[in-house]
Amino acid sequence: MIKTIDIFIILLTLGVFIWGVRRRIRLWTVGKDENRSGQTKDRLKNLFVEGILHQRILQERYPGFLHLFIFLGFLLPLLVIIITQVMFSLPLIPAQILSLLLDLVCILAIISILLLLFRRFVVRPSRLDNKPEDLVVLLLILAILITGLLLESLKLTVIGQDVPAWAPVGRFVSNFIRILGFQAQTQILLAKIVFRIHFYLVLVTIAYIPFSKMFHIISSPLNMFFRSFKNKGTLSFIDLEDENAETFGVAKLEEFTWKQLLDLDACTQCGRCQDHCPAFLTEKPLSPKKLIQDLKDHMLIQAPQILQSRAEGKQKENQVELMKSVIEEDSLWACTTCRSCMEHCPVYVEHIDKIIDMRRHQVLMESQFPAELTAAFKGLERHSNPWGLGHDMRADWIHELDIPIMSEYQGEDLELLFFVGCIRSYDDRNKKVALAMAKILNHLGIKFAILGMEEGCCGDPARRVGNEYLYQILAQTNIETFERYKIKNILTTCPHCYNTLKNEYPQLGFQAEVIHHTTFLEDQIKKGALTLNLPLSKKLTYHDPCYLGRYGGIFESPREVLRSIPSLQLNEMTRTKRDSLCCGAGGGWMWMDEKIGKRINIQRLEDAIETHPEWIATACPFCVTMFDDAIKNTNRENELKIWDIVELVQLALFGNPDST
Repeated sequence: MIKTIDIFIILLTLGVFIWGVRRRIRLWTVGKDENRSGQTKDRLKNLFVEGILHQRILQERYPGFLHLFIFLGFLLPLLVIIITQVMFSLPLIPAQILSLLLDLVCILAIISILLLLFRRFVVRPSRLDNKPEDLVVLLLILAILITGLLLESLKLTVIGQDVPAWAPVGRFVSNFIRILGFQAQTQILLAKIVFRIHFYLVLVTIAYIPFSKMFHIISSPLNMFFRSFKNKGTLSFIDLEDENAETFGVAKLEEFTWKQLLDLDACTQCGRCQDHCPAFLTEKPLSPKKLIQDLKDHMLIQAPQILQSRAEGKQKENQVELMKSVIEEDSLWACTTCRSCMEHCPVYVEHIDKIIDMRRHQVLMESQFPAELTAAFKGLERHSNPWGLGHDMRADWIHELDIPIMSEYQGEDLELLFFVGCIRSYDDRNKKVALAMAKILNHLGIKFAILGMEEGCCGDPARRVGNEYLYQILAQTNIETFERYKIKNILTTCPHCYNTLKNEYPQLGFQAEVIHHTTFLEDQIKKGALTLNLPLSKKLTYHDPCYLGRYGGIFESPREVLRSIPSLQLNEMTRTKRDSLCCGAGGGWMWMDEKIGKRINIQRLEDAIETHPEWIATACPFCVTMFDDAIKNTNRENELKIWDIVELVQLALFGNPDST
């Protein structure tokens, strides 16, 4: 009779679990189709590395290991069921090893939960939002582990000390039970009671999973499996000529893709994205975690209504617009697209894609965007640069050197096109970087040319603020020029141009070998073509540009170049490489004014000052400008100087006493 009831309860539990999971997964089907198939081996490998081995989670050691042990401990109920049935019939050595492993995992998981409870509810890190559900989940798992350990100990007590099981913790508790002096029948009764408690706790937890925060046990591994394997700097492409498209971008929940909705359920609310967001750290109204959670709360309410509406065959589904009810305008525009949130998310939530999609709708469909962008859009439309300066001024910086322009280039032996970029062409400070690069190319005897007046903005400033229409016009114009001159190799000193030309122009049918000047310089130094003999006896710190480091994966090349300069002392900032803080210029902020909170470039300058540098080096025109402004705004012109790496190579190669 008891077995029949147990089977019924187990089947009921599994039924509730399956129904709850299916109900939750159906919410994602509200979104549009998106192809995340293919690359199965890579996906399985990523799932193993991230889901089982916890690679990203363990990058923060303390909470990472706590989660790992709890994760292993959560699997314990299944192991207990298996082991308690077959442990004593297994061969001796496997049984002992399995028993020891079970014992150690259990106690480590119990300790981890206790430490996590202390961290959440006593230490209370600001990034964690404690809710009653968090306490319920932790106490449920803790109760399962404790009753499981107690059950093992009672079995050892009943069966006797001669059982060849390696269970030091279980034996310790068993010895304590013996000290209490319970009779054999009492011990057996206690074991049955504890088993029942443990059994029902496991079933309740299983049934509770789809309706609680624990659902991330399912959604997070799925999100890891379906993560994007495209180049990190590639945004989704919009076919602006699609006659069936009624709208562009995302205004309502159902205009996200199913994968973007899966993202919302996969978020574990750990707050790592928030801890590394430059906007949040400088008191802007953006928390990546809150943005995702607000969208999730909206999905849990709105998606069932949409599904019901579809089931009833209604045409008009969701009338609730995200920007009017869920996401604040200042929050949407505060993002610098630095990608730090995505790089630190342990479950691969894709924050930036959602932000850009919502910006696209605001710009393309509503004409709603920060007022400062109006001038930048006009400049890009009329003169293909955000400042609206004339095309005829684009090549003014070359007057000091004999630099060939593509339209005048004679011969067919061109090795590469030097794509200068807007800021290097027009900004006086950044023109020096373009000149330094050109001088080094001449020194190397490399046959190169620039486009001059035919060069246009790569389109990054327009695309990152949601103006996909303008981006595609700018990109197509450049592509036509590249194809007319049969360009195959492009060198650029701007990470934003590098990312756009290399990773996004292929969406429009153009591909070329694109190289950033840091990797180019490193290669020339390694080949012996560049010999840097002149010492630069300065203390220096290096700032990783977001679009070079987190997007492009180029961290070591600039450092190798700096290390090759004699007497130059490189000191790293606390937040460096993957953890580098944005300069504040990405995502359109080069052309907008920070009116809320602390200026991001000032915060980054303070990070640099902690290393007590004389010089700061970087490899991005946006970063050069932002650091230059921060140095001036804090009256440190006599103490600090910002350089692009190629300028330092120029100094070490040719010398330039007036510049130091």
